[in-house]
Amino acid sequence: MAEKTFSFDYNKAYTSSIEFNTIIDEKFTGNEQRRGLWTKPKRTWVLELDKNKVDREALADFFTARKGRKEAFSWIWKEDKGGDGKTYRVRFGTDRLEMLVLELGYSNFVLELVEVFE
Repeated sequence: MAEKTFSFDYNKAYTSSIEFNTIIDEKFTGNEQRRGLWTKPKRTWVLELDKNKVDREALADFFTARKGRKEAFSWIWKEDKGGDGKTYRVRFGTDRLEMLVLELGYSNFVLELVEVFE
């Protein structure tokens, strides 16, 4: 089965972060020793979206089909949105999808995407 792609248009990726996981240990030798637990940095993005009712429901269906942050999917960080044009394998950052629904069914909200290595 082919992996699904997050193909919804977004306004911008207004937060992008790169994270490493390092253990610092002084226990055995008294000298500081550092070990990296990850071979690659983990990236996260926060996307800002404005959607009409139809697109909002389609995105909610996509979120539901992935079971929140359970299943990974592909996402392209578009160059015209400040990105690098690369495709990343990501998950939603939370199991809760919260959308502010405005007049006439329009909504605006943010989504966190977290890079996955599997």
